[in-house]
Amino acid sequence: MTIIKIKKILTSKFFLSKTKFFFKLLLVDRLSYFFALSFIVTTFTIACKDSAISQSENLKVKSHLNFSEKFSGKAYVLDGDSVRVSGKEVRLFGIDAPEYSQTCFNKKNIKYYCGLNSKEFLIKLIGGKKVDCLYAQKDKYDRFLAKCYLDNLSINEEIIKNGMAVVYNFTESDEKIDKLEEQAKNKKIGIWQGAFELPKNYRKKNPNLHKK
Repeated sequence: MTIIKIKKILTSKFFLSKTKFFFKLLLVDRLSYFFALSFIVTTFTIACKDSAISQSENLKVKSHLNFSEKFSGKAYVLDGDSVRVSGKEVRLFGIDAPEYSQTCFNKKNIKYYCGLNSKEFLIKLIGGKKVDCLYAQKDKYDRFLAKCYLDNLSINEEIIKNGMAVVYNFTESDEKIDKLEEQAKNKKIGIWQGAFELPKNYRKKNPNLHKK
């Protein structure tokens, strides 16, 4: 981490407000040094998290993929944005959910396993149910890039709508999913309730993870 970035964090409104709040408590309750250190470390860790922004705000790629090929079957959930359907591994197109081992901070600044939450959400939505997938091509990991549906419900859109993933490599032609993400962000639901690291950045820091 560069000196400039550390300086920016230490002078941020979030860090300054939390530090001011801490010293008020210190004067009133005479908190222990251990608690004091834990409080400062936790606050600094949260402040270091990337701003809760979508990857679509940084990268806009117009997609010319044609999702015309179809297959169907019962869905077995692998993680928050990957499933197996009829023996085919599917990467849900246009979204990026937290990695299974990834943690985020909720609205009370308490750490929780957001990657696990995303997977459990998808299991409740489609686990063991028959889904239809329209795919365009495979990715470099030999997974089908697809838009999948439960009856007429778009699974990709439902994940974004509930704040369980961010838009990934945003396609200009798909304004609906972008609006759904903005609504989830405004409602502060799912990962938008607090601070989180973009999944792609988390993967960069943890290169042993299966890359998306």
